[in-house]
Amino acid sequence: MKQLKKISIVLFVTLMLVGCDLTTKEIARDQLRGEQLISYMGGTVKLVYAENIGGMLSLGSGVHEIVRFLVFRVFVAIVLVILFFYIIFKNDLSKLHTAAMVLVLGGGIGNLINRFFNDGRVIDFLVFELFGLHTGIFNLADVYVTIGISYLLLSSIISKYSKEDPAEEGLGES
Repeated sequence: MKQLKKISIVLFVTLMLVGCDLTTKEIARDQLRGEQLISYMGGTVKLVYAENIGGMLSLGSGVHEIVRFLVFRVFVAIVLVILFFYIIFKNDLSKLHTAAMVLVLGGGIGNLINRFFNDGRVIDFLVFELFGLHTGIFNLADVYVTIGISYLLLSSIISKYSKEDPAEEGLGES
């Protein structure tokens, strides 16, 4: 019963994340395509429509279409299926680790669905700028993935260094 509850929660949250992501992309397509850049909060938040055929920061956009298909659709789909089953069947994950992985899963699925139904392209529409520095154009799924991976990396680093024994490093010996 515990496993069924976990599956239900993971599926529900993942579907909510995907739904929010795809909804914002549709709104961006309907409201921003063909429009000039829209700026809010003194230029800190900008909305602009873009379609990205590559990965993050358009990486891979210059490679052959077949390679992009294999990497950004097939490989990503396989990784997301593996991630889903890992989340479901790995019983010793903390709730925070599970949440972080579900963010990655939801963001990955949102972008994957967008690629399959938008001729290999992902809709991006957000840019943040502060003190002359700005992000690339991104979407809500990218935010999910970034938060999830950032948490996993930081918790891994913190865990590694908080468990180290100074004697193992030769620091505790006289």
